[in-house]
This record gives sequence, structure tokens and C-alpha cells, in this order.
Amino acid sequence: MMSGDDKMPADELPTEGRTDSQLEEPLPVREDPEDAGGAAAHASERALPARQPSKLGRIISWYLMRFKRAEPISFGEAFRSVEKILVIPERGVAGALFSMPTLKALRRGFPTGKIAVLVHEDDQDLLEGIGEVDRVIDYSLPRGIRRFSKLLALGHRIGSYKFDIAIILDREFDIERAFLCYLSHAPVRGGLQSEDSHPFLNLEVSSNVSGQTRAQLGIEIARVMGIDVSGLGLSWEVPERERRLAEQLVHFRKPREDELLVGFDPGPGRGGTSLSVSQQGRLLDKLCSDYQARAILLTAPEHHWLVGKLEAMLAREPIVVQQRRMRDVVSLLGQCDLFVASNTDLVYFAVAMGIPTVSLMTPVEVRDAAFPDSAFLEIVELRPGERFPIQEFIERTQAVLLTAAD
Repeated sequence: MMSGDDKMPADELPTEGRTDSQLEEPLPVREDPEDAGGAAAHASERALPARQPSKLGRIISWYLMRFKRAEPISFGEAFRSVEKILVIPERGVAGALFSMPTLKALRRGFPTGKIAVLVHEDDQDLLEGIGEVDRVIDYSLPRGIRRFSKLLALGHRIGSYKFDIAIILDREFDIERAFLCYLSHAPVRGGLQSEDSHPFLNLEVSSNVSGQTRAQLGIEIARVMGIDVSGLGLSWEVPERERRLAEQLVHFRKPREDELLVGFDPGPGRGGTSLSVSQQGRLLDKLCSDYQARAILLTAPEHHWLVGKLEAMLAREPIVVQQRRMRDVVSLLGQCDLFVASNTDLVYFAVAMGIPTVSLMTPVEVRDAAFPDSAFLEIVELRPGERFPIQEFIERTQAVLLTAAD
């Protein structure tokens, strides 16, 4: 393995440690909350991989389109003997999750093939040790004048593996990642069709891909290859060793086995809209009080500083386990009986793991989230400037827990 709205009544809230004026305070949803500082903007940027091509990118694109042509594929030959496959997931933590159906499809179609993934070094830990992956190739590119030379060196490194197939899972054209796919020299280079995709790709899928999830692109490419993709929905399984460790960590901090474990992510949503930390504390206190539950605070490592702030505001001490990597966070998530969060990466993992989940999203986030159908997901819409819809939140929480109980 290589590394390289409705009003929240005051009498429904816990009163311990609160003043009357605090309890009567309305709960408006705020955009870019001061509690999150610049983290909201960072998370939003990280979740949106598409970038406008730089001047250098436009030069690369012009050169290739002017002097190169996309090689045609002979399906009879291209997929007869496949030994090495490269998958380039979307950037960001969720990219690992949404690449899983593609990786499973490729493993099904080419059981003896060696599958590698190319990821930024910040995103590699989730895919290391996954059964469908034989090699993780990580990279980091500097800013400035040295970027192009490093890009070429990375391309040369990728090309040295002599991949038979390279698949890029970006939903929007990214010149650098498309160039890396091209530099792999794989005879078959698949991805989403766009006006800029030639000659980087020679196996293109229409931008009108059927299905609602971001995982559908790779599945469609695999289907075009002739692979049976039935039953390959979005799912995530925690490796057994890590599942046991997470179970032990939770057990030592929650002696009562019948106690409901509520996971809560205080991190900002993908759209940058979130409740303030004080509002989150009041909501989580009520949730734990109503269900006699214990909370465990989970969030991406870069937002872990929010955990300390939220922890100090809760009436009952939550479970806090040091989570150095996103892989640790996801393993602990698998122990939850209920998960509550804004539109964060962890919501997608929770849905993929079949955990009853209530997500707080703005209407725009609801439109763009594109979750797979799940009986274990309820969404509460947050409208900036309006009060938190507490009654709807309670009803949806009850609904998802009843569904899980059935």
C-alpha cells in the first residue's frame, strides 16, 4: 500500500444552567456563523471540486485538442485482458464514499485485476485497507510556478504503472485531474462527458446520467463496459478490527447497553449554513433529555475544536473520543443509534451505513444533496433568518427511530 421555524417553546427546553432570557431567545438559523469562523467557507470549498481552468490549464487543453486525438476503443479488445485499473475519486472525504460502488463494480467485472486509487494525501486514510483497493497512490501539488512540473512528474509516476483503464469520477471538468487521467496512458479513459473532455477521455458518459446519487457516474461507466452492476448501491462497511475497537471505546464510556447513543456533528454544513454552537447545545440537551440518551460528538478532524466548545455547554457530559483521522470518526459513527447533523460529510456516511439520521439543511442543500432513497433519513429544512422548526425536528426524529425499530 502506497501513501504518497417553528418557534421553540421555552418550556420544552432543559432549564439547568440557563437564564430565563437565554431560554426565550429565538433560534434563527444563521449563515456563515461566527462560531465556525472561516471553517464554513473551507468546508464549502472542499465539497465543490470544480474550478475554473487556470491560464496554464487552458494552454494544456488547447494543446491537446489541437495536436492530439482521442483514441477509439475496440470493446472486443479493450476489456478482454485487464490487469491494472486506476480510479480517480472526487476530491474530499465524501469522494471516498461515492467511489465505493464503482470500485465494487470494477472488482466484480475484473476479479483478478489490480485496482489503484489516486487521491490527495488529505483523503487517503479512508481507502487504505479497503478490500476493493490494492494500492492507494496519494499526491500533493504545490502552488505557484512549480505546480506544473510537479503535475508532470506525478503524471509520469502514474503512467509508469501502465494502467489498462483509468476512470475519473469528477462531476464537473477539472483540467488538472483530466490531464492526470490522460497522462496515465491508459488505453481506456472514462469519465463524464463535457465540452472540454476531448481528448482527455475516450469513454464518456452523458451528463444526463440516470439516478440521483453522486455514485451513479462510475456505475454507469462500469455498465457500459459490460459489467453487471445490479445491487451495487451506496454503502460503507467499517472493517471488523476497527468496528471492534470503536465498540470497546464506546462501551467503556456508556455502561448501560440499553442507553440510546446519539451521534452529533457540530461541524458546518456544506452550504456554510449552521446553527450556532449555543443553539446546537440546547437542541442536543433536549434530544438527550427526551430519549434518556447519551451523546457522542463526532466531526471531521479539522472541526474538532468545535467539540470542545459544544461539550462545555451540555447539561450532561457527552462521550468524547480523540479522533485523529476521518477513518476513526466513521468507525465511531457506526456505533450510533441515531445521528444528527447539518449537511456534513458524515451524513452521507451515516446514510450509507444504514444509521437512522436526521439532517438539518437549507432548501438549496436539499435540492443539491441527492441522497439515495433511504427509510432511515429524515431532513428538516432550515430557512436562514427563521426560527428553528423544533416541532418538525421532534416528529422526524420519532419517525426515523420508529422506522429503525421496525
